[in-house]
Amino acid sequence: MKNKRSVLLACSVLLLLACSCPLVTQAAVPTQTPLPTVTEFFVPTQASATLEPALTPTATVSPTPTLSPTPSSPQVTPVSVNVNCRSGPDVAYEAISVLMLGDSSQVTGRNDDSTWWYIHDPTKPGSYCWVAASVVTKSGSFAGLPVIAAEAIVTSVTVDVALPGTVYCGGPNALGFSGTITTNGATKVKFQWEVTGDKTNAPSPETIDFSDADTKDAPNPGAYSVDCGNYNITLHVLSPNNISATKKFKVEAP
Repeated sequence: MKNKRSVLLACSVLLLLACSCPLVTQAAVPTQTPLPTVTEFFVPTQASATLEPALTPTATVSPTPTLSPTPSSPQVTPVSVNVNCRSGPDVAYEAISVLMLGDSSQVTGRNDDSTWWYIHDPTKPGSYCWVAASVVTKSGSFAGLPVIAAEAIVTSVTVDVALPGTVYCGGPNALGFSGTITTNGATKVKFQWEVTGDKTNAPSPETIDFSDADTKDAPNPGAYSVDCGNYNITLHVLSPNNISATKKFKVEAP
């Protein structure tokens, strides 16, 4: 009983104290300045690169250019025997040198149909002559060889004789001569008739002008009389080259 009263008394005292105390003002909470918003950036995590050994670059091999062989100089050598080397591209030209079997010579030109080659003279340095293509073999490049114009000459001569119908030995017998001269180009031809035998005679030289390659009759020397006997009649070209034709004949009584 006594304890119950003590408890009530204590509660009353506490109640009185509470009523007499001033109200406690709640402390103002200071306004906080908001922190700036931080924008987060995503930084991707890089995977550790696997280091591989550097590859040595393979050298690019450029194709080797195909080199065209330099054509060798044109050469000729005899096929089977020594070959005459002439002053021009025809057998009518004089043989002035020789290309020996087993030797060769450089070709520097040709005639218009390539049947003759213009070569270094095998025996005279600095000189040239012609060999027939038919008697030599060739090697090297013959492309682009120039055509060499040779001096025009007489290439052919013919001669004939006309005997009298009736022959008188001891008396004059008139003969007739005829002949032709052929050239391979424009030239002046000097010639003469020559009669040899039991009676020999050579009239004065004459000339014929050729404006191009041609065949012309040699002027008749006129009436020519002989006695019975054996004779030769010759049409002899003196220039531009030396060439002739001869015919044998006999004057006799029936």
